[in-house]
Amino acid sequence: MATEDGWSLEVLCLPAQGERRGVLLAGHAMMVDRRSLDRPEGAGMLSYFASQGWEVLAPDLRGRGASGPSVSAGGTWSYEDLVRFDLPACVAAACERAGSLPVVVLGHSLSGHVSIAAAGAGLYQRLPDAHVLLSANMWGPTLEPGWCMRLLKGLSIRLLSLVCALAGCFPARRLRVGPVDEAQPYIQDLIRFWRQDHWATGDGSIDYLSGMGRVAGPVLALVGRADRFLAHCDGARVWSSRIGAGGADFRVVGRGDWGLDFDPDHMELVTDRRCLPLWQEIHRWLLGRLS
Repeated sequence: MATEDGWSLEVLCLPAQGERRGVLLAGHAMMVDRRSLDRPEGAGMLSYFASQGWEVLAPDLRGRGASGPSVSAGGTWSYEDLVRFDLPACVAAACERAGSLPVVVLGHSLSGHVSIAAAGAGLYQRLPDAHVLLSANMWGPTLEPGWCMRLLKGLSIRLLSLVCALAGCFPARRLRVGPVDEAQPYIQDLIRFWRQDHWATGDGSIDYLSGMGRVAGPVLALVGRADRFLAHCDGARVWSSRIGAGGADFRVVGRGDWGLDFDPDHMELVTDRRCLPLWQEIHRWLLGRLS
């Protein structure tokens, strides 16, 4: 798949089994690739949705997998590149394949907030019919109601800045926090969002935060009860409340909710097979909203 700026993205396509319900575009988090969404391969989250009649498209965003070049091969990209080019190209492809059927964006962490940014900025030729956001939020002091979490996140931003200054990128593989290194301009954008306390393009031409209110269609936003930092429930709730006219359908999920027998963390919502009851509930939610 070619983006408007000429980058080539590799997309995994899982055909729908049985009656085709629509196209589900599944996007991964930062520091990982699409493999995180179907663990074990063939029996994970993506495979579940395909078994329920969804044609699943799972792209590797730029800089990972066959969507290179990677950081180590000289690749570089910014947050705006993902918002302006990668997600719009992926959504356009999903819409073309869907025809008159629904298109759903299921975004884990990074892909979730990038899609909300793109939708609110009017960068989609056809808006997705629904969003499902897993572990998605955006860091910013005014989006974080707890002083302790603001302090911890502020300190982590300082550490992130120092690591990138020393390494010239975020070396996730060397630090053993993920299989994909992230480009310095992208990390600098995340740092800028926090320090300026504003989620927007560097030149200020697009205000992602104010655009959230223009996102149309139903949005389900889920965070795991054991996600105590990256998508802490308090900050994620504040961020999600700005989506659309009345906010997203926001829920904190853990043991006892929707058949779960444990408290999932940031990654386990998509990587842990024990979340199958949650994925089943997401499927039922989609059927109810899109019928």
